[in-house]
Amino acid sequence: MTTIPTFHTGKILRRLHAISVVVLLLAAFSFSLSAAMASKATAQKNAAKVSIVDFQFMPAEITIAAGESVTWTNNDGAPHGLEYSDRAPGTDLLLPGASFSRRFDKPGAYEYNCSVHPYMTGRVVVRPR
Repeated sequence: MTTIPTFHTGKILRRLHAISVVVLLLAAFSFSLSAAMASKATAQKNAAKVSIVDFQFMPAEITIAAGESVTWTNNDGAPHGLEYSDRAPGTDLLLPGASFSRRFDKPGAYEYNCSVHPYMTGRVVVRPR
């Protein structure tokens, strides 16, 4: 006589429930990770940028909120540098194509100039959050 195995539907349902919970948690984690990455990409895309071109900072003045950063990119054919009037660390040499970033945490006006060509000046205005 042949017997047909019987399944315990309670066990199967509990396992299916556990699997569905894991799948839902993974989906939620994946969604939140994707949202965080998109938010970071948007923040980077909208980050304050200053281009160094034709021996000048463009724009010469930029306004940001406290806690944000500014990135300077040397789009010129000559090396440049950054030094700040508040004595914060800058960079002596920024070769063509290179970038430098600084975060500004306190509101105020921050003057800067090129460390190689001191006549090149710029300003960062930091407003309260």
